[in-house]
Order: sequence, then C-alpha cells, then structure tokens
Amino acid sequence: MTNREKDILVLFNELNSMLYEVLDDCNKALAMNAELLKDVEWYKRYTDALVEHKDMVCLPADLRNLREANAALATENEELKKKVKELTRPEPTEEELNSLFMDKQVNPKDIEFEAEMLVKSVQDYADSLNNTPKLKSLEEHNNSKLNIVYGVKTGLACPKCGNELHYTNPSMMLTSHPPKQEVRCSNCKHIDYVY
Repeated sequence: MTNREKDILVLFNELNSMLYEVLDDCNKALAMNAELLKDVEWYKRYTDALVEHKDMVCLPADLRNLREANAALATENEELKKKVKELTRPEPTEEELNSLFMDKQVNPKDIEFEAEMLVKSVQDYADSLNNTPKLKSLEEHNNSKLNIVYGVKTGLACPKCGNELHYTNPSMMLTSHPPKQEVRCSNCKHIDYVY
C-alpha cells in the first residue's frame, strides 16, 4: 500500500466517524422533537379542557376567603380616606395664624430669674476660660516616658536610692557568660546588670 492510499484511508475513516457523530446528533434531535410534540399535545388538551369548563362554580371556602379579603380591603380603604381628609384640611387664614402665635407669646415681665445665679454662671464661665492646663516639666515628661519604656519591674531594689529597678529591654539578653540583662532605676538613672 502506497503512502497516498494510506492517506486516503485515514481521511475516509475520519469522514466516516464524523458521519456517525452527525447521525447520532440527528437521532438525539429527533427524540427531543418527539418529546416536545408530546408536551405540546398535552398542553393543548389541557387548555381545551379549561375552555370547556370556563363557567366553573367556586367552592364555598373560596367564597368565604374572598369575602374576608374584600372586607379587610374595604376597612383599610376607609382608614386611608380618613387620613387623606386629615392631611388635606384647608390652610389657616392669616388671622388664625396671628391668633395662634399671639396666644403662645409670653409677656417679658412674667419671666422670673435670679440675678445672683446669672452673675455666678457668667463668672464661672470666665474662670474656665482663664484656666490654662498646667504644663509638665521636662523632668516629669522624661520620667513618665522612662516608666513606659522600662515598665517591666524586676522586684529588685536600686543599690543607690532603694527604688525598684526596671528591665531596660526584657526581650534582650547580653551574650556574656553567664547571660545578663540590663536594669535601670527610673529615679536616680543608675544602670546595672542582673543574671
């Protein structure tokens, strides 16, 4: 068999397999079409049956439910009509507005107040404006920052002043033998090392 004959045979086999795939797809489409025709026939019979019985009688339970729903809608409608009437009352005339505001006004002579209390409240406000916050000294600021930085206490007394020593950096160890940690006194600033 020559190469050309082999190529023709390969092409024929490919065309043959493609033809079988097309035939399979066609058979599937025909089966789906038959199913759709059955469904269409069923719906046609169903609609014909509905048309034949268009004057069906409602059941008493259905009528009772419809009456209850209609009654609820009617009462709701009446309530809404009342609200609309309340909201759409006519605007008051100028005389009515004037009388309304004049009735609510108070004579200034009827207002009572204690002069001493007024003077005291004004003085208190003036004093609050004059009070400026006390500023920290530089030493107070530095000591408070040192307490934050060296906040981990050791439970050991400072050899110079007797206050408690704090670890300088509790997560750091000196690589001496034996290892040591730096401690500092926040009062006298003495620095020492502990094992």
